[in-house]
Amino acid sequence: MTYYCHLGSPTDIGDTNLQLYSLKKAAEGWNDLVEAVHKFGADEVDHFKERIAFIINTLGLSLSQLIGQNCPSPERAKMDRPGDMFSSLVKRTNTDRATQRRLNSTFRDFLTYYAAIRHFGKNKNEENYHIIDRLTLAELNRFRQMTIEIWDLVIAMYRQDDNLLGELSSVSELAYFKELAEQKVKDDTSKPSM
Repeated sequence: MTYYCHLGSPTDIGDTNLQLYSLKKAAEGWNDLVEAVHKFGADEVDHFKERIAFIINTLGLSLSQLIGQNCPSPERAKMDRPGDMFSSLVKRTNTDRATQRRLNSTFRDFLTYYAAIRHFGKNKNEENYHIIDRLTLAELNRFRQMTIEIWDLVIAMYRQDDNLLGELSSVSELAYFKELAEQKVKDDTSKPSM
């Protein structure tokens, strides 16, 4: 069986790092969006809502795979939900309680949007659409920063157990995300994305 989700680099046996590929796609989408926002302003970016939904979706795909939700296990039906898996993962890191609480809270907020995007079909009172309408560029930026922080925590954990990652210290070395100008984030905090 080919194993598509693992932290290490692809090997000659056909494994692939699907969670890193997803993160790189999120970075591409983010970087394109940042350029468009800087050039035109958030209100004038074509397909703004679709772009932020795509970025949330690829960040979520990357994180759910990274924390083990898609692990090929015969006990898959008994697997914890992503929020529970994440909470368990954070407890194993070398972070203080305040950081753990902040990450868990941010991850719960993130899951609200990620779940809404994954269930875009017909839904009661169009609730999932309204959730996405509330997503702002500032929130997306917060989730981007959280994702990098989570990846870096997982990398640090792997480095403690076995240094298969070489000199890698941050996922930012593999997936580059441009910074969003602070003014653009401030301008966006009160406006829902439309």
